[in-house]
Amino acid sequence: MRGWMALAAASLLAIAAWPLVNHTARASAFQAAPVQRDYAIRDDTVAFYERRVQRDPNDQVSAALLAGQYMQRYRENGDPGDILRALAQGKRALALQPQNNASAEGVIASAYTALHKFHDALRYERMAQQEQPYDANAPAQVASLDMEVGDYADARKELMRAERLKITPTTMAVQARYDELTGQLDRAAALLERAMEIQDGNYDNGAQSRAWYHFRLGEVLFESNESGVAESREREAIALFPNFELAYRALARICRFRQDWGCALDAATTGATVVPIPETLGYKADAEDALGRHADARQTRALIYAVERIGNAYHLNDRLLAMYYADHRVRLADAYGIAQREVRLRGDEIYAQDTLAWTAAVNGKWSVARAAIAKALRYGIQDPRVRAHAAYIAAHAR
Repeated sequence: MRGWMALAAASLLAIAAWPLVNHTARASAFQAAPVQRDYAIRDDTVAFYERRVQRDPNDQVSAALLAGQYMQRYRENGDPGDILRALAQGKRALALQPQNNASAEGVIASAYTALHKFHDALRYERMAQQEQPYDANAPAQVASLDMEVGDYADARKELMRAERLKITPTTMAVQARYDELTGQLDRAAALLERAMEIQDGNYDNGAQSRAWYHFRLGEVLFESNESGVAESREREAIALFPNFELAYRALARICRFRQDWGCALDAATTGATVVPIPETLGYKADAEDALGRHADARQTRALIYAVERIGNAYHLNDRLLAMYYADHRVRLADAYGIAQREVRLRGDEIYAQDTLAWTAAVNGKWSVARAAIAKALRYGIQDPRVRAHAAYIAAHAR
């Protein structure tokens, strides 16, 4: 623990120069670049590179670029098939040029990350890092994956390495995630605010890439009990990229918290149309019930169960399913089994431990719940959902 505290202290010193900002308004002098609607031509761009790969099967550059386009299309529409296509083309590019091919290794790492195969992703990300030792984004990406598997000490070391090389929007975003998980919400928000402005000022950045920073800042502000500004950031994300399921989901969560059921229903319905994520569908069903539309709510809940049966082949929604079941006190044994599987996959990752704690609690497994929630809280996370679970478990631990 003393080693971790020393690393955390070093982290705070490294970012102390970043000022805390007033999140209620962006600086009047800031001028955002016009939005590049690259998502509107994504299919055409993919088709272009597919033709190039078909014409020359030995063109590793085109294969790597095609893999990147598949991954970007996945981020835009949520089709898991694009992850598999990206993985295949990335590995093909790497087979054609095994050395000095960090771009292919990075895409492969992204694909494995999207498939929640984090240890495989780490292997390829470390390979890319070795080939680009002066790129600050490389250790930052490794740090991001370290956090996915609960290795926060190594994540901190990699972030310190990234900070020594260069501060970029990517390094700031990953540092912000670390700060968020360790309870430093003001610092996380300040970093994301600055990164967001940098991204918004660059015309070359695509719509979804820019929108992501607004979405993440909204998440952190919501955790900081600034729900009004958080809502504004999520709406900005949607304005930049109208198909952004993550932002619709976050907006539905904010509106549900406020019990603004019409807003929650609109946001959740639109988000679920893009990708039927269990969490989003859960917000939709809750809003329908609150508005007296009970028959619609039953249909929505039936869709959540269908997602588990046929729409979760790669287990990408496992945690969200487990939390939905636990929150609504249904399929509790399934929820606990899913949570156990997540811990086997992610180890001591904070949200995996929180999921285990919550599903154990609603199943009456209090010793498991207490041990898991202690792991989830060990770095000071302030997420209100995790804190609510901790309070519930503490109340039953007496």
